[in-house]
Amino acid sequence: MEENKNEIVEETSNKEESSKERVKNNLDKQLKKSQEKFEGKSRILEYLKQEHKWENYLFVVVSIVTLMLGVLILSDVLVVKEDFPLIGKYPDVFAWVLVVIAGLGVVYALYPFFKPALPEFKKISWLKWPKFLGNVIRVFLFLIIFTLLFLLYDSFIQQILARIF
Repeated sequence: MEENKNEIVEETSNKEESSKERVKNNLDKQLKKSQEKFEGKSRILEYLKQEHKWENYLFVVVSIVTLMLGVLILSDVLVVKEDFPLIGKYPDVFAWVLVVIAGLGVVYALYPFFKPALPEFKKISWLKWPKFLGNVIRVFLFLIIFTLLFLLYDSFIQQILARIF
């Protein structure tokens, strides 16, 4: 009977040791993960490497260059000759097509980057309309007061400089 008790005690002690080892191993793993986070591994860079391929970045760059070309044509900095096939007679139409396509391309390429942030907007507690409107009015009053203040300073400085020179 004493042998059975010894065997049972040994089994329970073995089970306790194995459960302690499992807990210790789990804690060690968690500790390693937390140390990796603080050792310079950027979670943002890991996310970008996993979620966004280089093609998206290339697509954004090409879309931005296309957008700039369209804007340059619209502002007449870049001129399309009239004898150029298809677009020579209507460069503004071509420029607007470039701007629209490039804008859509930028949105399409950047959407996967901002997609994880969209559910976070549901967690935000937004201000009620009256409080929001009050804050907007305060901000605009602040801007108007500082604009007037800087205009006043500017006029004084101009007068002082006019008397000196």
